[in-house]
Amino acid sequence: MPQFIADALDGLALWQYALAYAVIAFATIVQYRAGVGFGLMAAPLLALFAPALVPVPIIMLTLLTAGAAMLSMHGGIDWREVSWSVSGRLLGSIAGAAILVRLTDEKQFMVVFGALIALAVAMSLAGLRFRFSNRLLLVMGSISGLTATITSVGGPPMAIAYQDQTAEHARPNMSAFFAIGCVVILAVLQVNGLIRLADVVHAVMLVPGLALGVVLAPFFKGLIDRNFRRILLGISGASAVLLIARGLA
Repeated sequence: MPQFIADALDGLALWQYALAYAVIAFATIVQYRAGVGFGLMAAPLLALFAPALVPVPIIMLTLLTAGAAMLSMHGGIDWREVSWSVSGRLLGSIAGAAILVRLTDEKQFMVVFGALIALAVAMSLAGLRFRFSNRLLLVMGSISGLTATITSVGGPPMAIAYQDQTAEHARPNMSAFFAIGCVVILAVLQVNGLIRLADVVHAVMLVPGLALGVVLAPFFKGLIDRNFRRILLGISGASAVLLIARGLA
């Protein structure tokens, strides 16, 4: 085994990878059934027991899931809308990278991560309504880029932006946004020297969990569709509380 792979794997135990596969599989099921939610489901849970897998490896896997969805629904994409949201993503990613460079303390990271997840949950619970426009896409794209760069979670702002649109309109455009947006974030992180070889190794190691989720997704259509909001907010809220508590301990 090459030394760089051995070095990357040395930091995580077998049980951590096994549990990470289950989390990734579940997050993939949610993403395929709802069109959004991979980072929001996976990142908070992984940060609790395997922080080395957040945020870069999760961003890489989000690129795979969103890219596949974008290709399958390319006929429904409004590229004018996507250009506005992706422009915001770029601005937010640059700001997020500048903040991430200064987050050297692990407990500080946990508090910031937990607070951002709690903010995302609060926004969802509030049922915020905004007039759908290019300006809204730019603003929400910026917030999404900021939070995704730091925590891997960039879904809630865009979900709020598209919440009053039809699924046929929202899903292809959000898929394109997340696919292109992940490329933007990874490019910004690379320019700032925040992507390590270990991140690539971890992302590759997690692909089997993603593949498992793709295979199982059709069997969860009814369950996820009926309980998606409660599952999403329950896990996210609990993760936010635990992260903040650990960061302040």
